[in-house]
Amino acid sequence: MHTTPLASTALAADVAALLPKRHQDEWTVSSAVRKEHPDHPATRLANGQRRFLLLLTDSGHTTLTAPAPAADTSLTVAGSAPAAVAGAALRSLLPRIDHDIIRLSPPRQRQHRLQYLAEIDSRLRELGTSAQRFDRADDTTGLSWQCGDASVNFTLRGTSATGSVTFRGSLGTLECFLAPFLPPHPGPGRVRTSPLRGCGGVARRVVAAFPHAVEADEDGLVQFADADGGPLRGWVMPRDINGPTGPTTPVSAGICGAGVDLMLAALPTIA
Repeated sequence: MHTTPLASTALAADVAALLPKRHQDEWTVSSAVRKEHPDHPATRLANGQRRFLLLLTDSGHTTLTAPAPAADTSLTVAGSAPAAVAGAALRSLLPRIDHDIIRLSPPRQRQHRLQYLAEIDSRLRELGTSAQRFDRADDTTGLSWQCGDASVNFTLRGTSATGSVTFRGSLGTLECFLAPFLPPHPGPGRVRTSPLRGCGGVARRVVAAFPHAVEADEDGLVQFADADGGPLRGWVMPRDINGPTGPTTPVSAGICGAGVDLMLAALPTIA
């Protein structure tokens, strides 16, 4: 498969359209020449200080690369579906870029945290959802809001570029809630896991909904992690592993390593 600059630019434009605006700035797309591979087409996506390169490979996959102070951060996405590429950028690449920006500007580290929360709060209000801000003694600041029958918290601690999400509500609401944080299903024949015997009805149901992305153990704990090596991790636990299972079954869930871009993209689903 031979890639062309036009194909790379077209994919980058589709990906940029799926990434949230930050500080009201649209993502821009421009051609880029790499010194090590001047003949291989690449495209630059930029939003303020944040930028990365998108490269279509001859094998039909997509490589995303962001320059960092020590070494390039790079990941490869199978295929070139815009939603899959944008999802990998949201879950894995952009949090690493934000981490470098915060690390290199110590005087503004607390300002970054407050700015991130303000962006999320503003988007929630645009969606008609009221959030309550809270501060804790351990240098944690957060927002809480309702998602259907569930209570949701998002917290940022210290100088971290990513936050933690907690969910308490029904299983039916959780199944919709989790979708933005997980990669899209890769298609028939590419499912990686099946539930263990005795893991409980909640675990079986969550694994059935996301068999490509989550795993369950015999204690009913469902876990997932970013397949591209990013900071995202999560878990789901029922209140009663042996209790009846249905849409209203109470469950708890936690997600750590969620970047602000991912949260902004997820809010229409989780607010």
